[in-house]
Amino acid sequence: MNHRLTFALLCFLVAATTQAVAQRERDSPQTFHVDSRAGNDTADGHSPETAWQSLAKVQTTKLLPGDQIRFKRGSQFSGALTITNSGTTDAYIVLTDYGDPGDSAPAFTNTRFDPAPGEFGNCIRLKGGFIRVENLHFHDTVADLSGRIGFETMWELGAIFIDKTARYCVVRNNEFVDCGVGIKSYGEGALIQHNLLRDCNRILKEWNWGPIAIWLGGDHQEVSHNRIFNYSVVDPRINWGPNGYGSGADGSAIEIDDARVAKTNIVIHHNFTRDNQGFLEVTWADVARNPDYRGFHIHHNVSDDYQQFVALWRGAECRIEHNTIIRRKVNANDWGVFNLTQHNGRNLIRNNIVVVEQGVVIFNLGKDGNARANSIIENNLFFAASGELNMGLEGPGEAAVFGDPLFVDYPRGDRAADFALTAGSPAIDRGLRLGHATGDVNMAIPANEMPDLGAFEHSLGDER
Repeated sequence: MNHRLTFALLCFLVAATTQAVAQRERDSPQTFHVDSRAGNDTADGHSPETAWQSLAKVQTTKLLPGDQIRFKRGSQFSGALTITNSGTTDAYIVLTDYGDPGDSAPAFTNTRFDPAPGEFGNCIRLKGGFIRVENLHFHDTVADLSGRIGFETMWELGAIFIDKTARYCVVRNNEFVDCGVGIKSYGEGALIQHNLLRDCNRILKEWNWGPIAIWLGGDHQEVSHNRIFNYSVVDPRINWGPNGYGSGADGSAIEIDDARVAKTNIVIHHNFTRDNQGFLEVTWADVARNPDYRGFHIHHNVSDDYQQFVALWRGAECRIEHNTIIRRKVNANDWGVFNLTQHNGRNLIRNNIVVVEQGVVIFNLGKDGNARANSIIENNLFFAASGELNMGLEGPGEAAVFGDPLFVDYPRGDRAADFALTAGSPAIDRGLRLGHATGDVNMAIPANEMPDLGAFEHSLGDER
């Protein structure tokens, strides 16, 4: 064998070995780094020193279960990143941060809205399953839309969008500031938790759609331990036509719609919301009417919002339990505390604390006040912190409690814990046993005692 042939064979063996090693390595999870300020897309991305720079580089990379995409703190990105690959139950694909904790979280924005090529102002769009998005910052996304835009197009919005194909995704520990829609989810098994969504006062679409922090279009969703503040727009041009109920303000902390999809397993719990245009709205008509929405579980939330706690235009047999509800803020539009309009919905309203001011009605039955909701109302505390108590068209129900719940700091109300109970509260030990093991502060309910009303189980530590 001559030297030239030997050299060629050696080169072939080296290349084959290198390829085999690379393939073996790519069969195992890897971590990729992205630094918008100092990265280089021609680097390998495997270390902070060899970080990539752009979302485009991430977009063209095939991700495997267990892979991590880590964005450097202090980085800023504009545009959309779509993840189509999937993780597995025990090996999620993770989008997260790295770098100096003193630097700001990696920031994402997208203001481009052009439905024709499929651009909806998303920052991150999840199409694969078992993906976790955490520790990121989203800001100033699409709002102020106008013209003829149908439901199907509006339903594509969201700084983070979880597609129908994206099963069991997790969105946690992120911050959203002035995003017209913070999180939109269709994905089965989605878990949305420990996020902060705040400060959007722009109209989403002129003049019948306000900003929405968390928007659910699919079934099997959990929304928990989030903080949502100041999602509301007030403008006299807002209206819903001659058959609409109210006008002049819109927005929502949480909204559920898309009547094409029946929904029977949505859980919303342990959230703290303040200054939004309502805690929860569930609609009854969009591209279809009168969907089968039932069995939602809404519990251990603290709400200090405008307009309503829940507006169930459609929803039956929902469990609304152990919430602390403050309705002291009134603006151009108001639907009371509970606005329940499905005929014979038989929703269960139990173990809640309801505090109102300014004459806010507690039980409302729609525009004409003629709905026959037949709600099951038991063991709730009602208190008017100012003015008269206006129960409205249902209630007070069985075993109602009336009186000041004696919160830790009702006037301040900046933290959920301000609405914990102090000693002597008439809400202590007045609840029904409903199968909840703990209150909002994760205190076990003593076996020989009844649960307290509202979102908190009293302890002496609450009063410090």
